[in-house]
Amino acid sequence: MIIKGAMICDANGEYRGDVRIQEGKIAKVARSVLAEDGEEIFDASGLLLLPSAIDLNARVQDSQLNKKHLMTLSHKAAKGGVGTLALMPDCTPSLNSEVAMELLNTLQNDFHSQILGIAGSTKAIKENGTCLLNDLSILHKKGAYGIYTHSSEDGNLLKRACEFALMLDIPIFLNCEDESLSANGVMNDGELSARLGLPSISNLSEIKEVAMMSEIVRFMGVRAIFQAIATDRSVEILFESKKHNPNLFVQTSIHHLMLTEDLCEGYNTAAKIKPPLKSESTRAKLVKRLVEGKIELISALQSEKSIAQKDLAFEEAAFGVDMIEYFVPMCYTLLVKNQHLSLKEMSKILSFNPAKALNLTTKGLIAEGYDADIVLLNPKETQIIDKEDSPYYNWVLNSKIEKVFHCGKKIIGE
Repeated sequence: MIIKGAMICDANGEYRGDVRIQEGKIAKVARSVLAEDGEEIFDASGLLLLPSAIDLNARVQDSQLNKKHLMTLSHKAAKGGVGTLALMPDCTPSLNSEVAMELLNTLQNDFHSQILGIAGSTKAIKENGTCLLNDLSILHKKGAYGIYTHSSEDGNLLKRACEFALMLDIPIFLNCEDESLSANGVMNDGELSARLGLPSISNLSEIKEVAMMSEIVRFMGVRAIFQAIATDRSVEILFESKKHNPNLFVQTSIHHLMLTEDLCEGYNTAAKIKPPLKSESTRAKLVKRLVEGKIELISALQSEKSIAQKDLAFEEAAFGVDMIEYFVPMCYTLLVKNQHLSLKEMSKILSFNPAKALNLTTKGLIAEGYDADIVLLNPKETQIIDKEDSPYYNWVLNSKIEKVFHCGKKIIGE
């Protein structure tokens, strides 16, 4: 098959051309590709051709790991232009078992987007009051692409998890939060939380843990992904640390770049996510850091919650947001239309950087030999988000996905 006449956009540049897809791979990229006898041709004139986005921070619905929820997650991701997902292990049952990893492997051919398992650093149970390290080498052999750990983990176990990450050449995913400072908190600490009478989460909960973990990562020299960073000071700390360890990646969520804590007015549980939404001044600073290149990864922070877990009093409602099916158009609206970044810069953030962080050597670019995970985006179309339970209800997005290909197979679009 040949996709003809699209504006090809990836981290290497933007130009009009053709792409040939064969056996799930990109076989040729050129200004013009001549069709062979009987070869299917798709006219993509007026469309943007991008490598599918890669999201390194996803969770299944209600944190319940089963086939139905995995299939739903992969389908929603594909609709949003996300071709690859890193699934966090904090679900039930957890991914910290060979059986769970094998479930992912078994379903890969049925997924609309690839879902990669991330192993937790420690076992869910404690023996004799001591937390034990998981069998990380075995989980890696079964398909784990990284190690997830929490900054509150025992220091020796953190060090050992880093050693395994180095030995296996996989990244460590870091959740930085001081739970003693954030315990029982449900929204950002500030004037609004005080007025609403809601327990809050201090920025210090993240900042102090980021400072500590940045030193551990620097000392160990491990490839690290700092997940869902939501404060400007944390970004400053990590930018300095990156000078000593270039294999450090800073991630934030699209929601912390587009939304503010003001959405919590009226005790709106659709805006209850973790980390909590911040003030307008913090949102603006995070956008500035992204434009400067100090934030390299964006996540949809997918963590769908059922109505039964959201339609409650604010303090009792679950943290979570379900917006991955709009992810690439949301990013295009923010980055290209509002912040005037180039398509090359957007593709680098959404595809090239996460592929590099996860060492996915055949993803993230439109180039010969790469997986044919492709999104065709129409920049002239608009769409209105009509999900009433969404924090983006009635928002207008400045682009629309026309077609999505996964491993060369068309899965979204007529």
